[in-house]
Amino acid sequence: MSRGRTLRAAPLLIPFVVAGLVPAALGLWLPGPPPPGPGGLRVTAGLVLALIGAWMNADAVDRVYLRQPTPLGDRPPERLVRSGWYGVIRNPMAAGMTLLLTGEALLWSATAVLVWAAFVLTVSCVTAVRVEEPGLRETFAEQYAAYRRAVPGWIPGTAGATGRRAARRRARTE
Repeated sequence: MSRGRTLRAAPLLIPFVVAGLVPAALGLWLPGPPPPGPGGLRVTAGLVLALIGAWMNADAVDRVYLRQPTPLGDRPPERLVRSGWYGVIRNPMAAGMTLLLTGEALLWSATAVLVWAAFVLTVSCVTAVRVEEPGLRETFAEQYAAYRRAVPGWIPGTAGATGRRAARRRARTE
């Protein structure tokens, strides 16, 4: 393995705890009543959400933490990542984790896991707005501004609509 592609455990530890240990404990200790509807539909939806979420999260962790020497929380990445899921939404780790946890909540029939998913999403949103985005704006300036205009934060397909709304607001105030 090349020096840049050595496997580092730290970036993998957080998703393992957040999406593995905590939901498993909650699912085992605080199972809830099964959601209404056929069990097969619940299991299918849970599997689909969990697999898409795991894929998004794994791809994002690989691109940010494993393909470049970015320490966790110490500084922004060396380059702005815009490929993979980062070309679809700006926060694929958080969105992927939320989808994964929602899928696990369906699979475990555990409302507590769904509450955990909401908590994780809330913390991720606050962290993105207060910590990550200011650091990226400072480090990548216009490159990040262009990326923000082109790629939506959380919901695919909404960047253009957001840009059009902002342009209309600017036109009204001029």
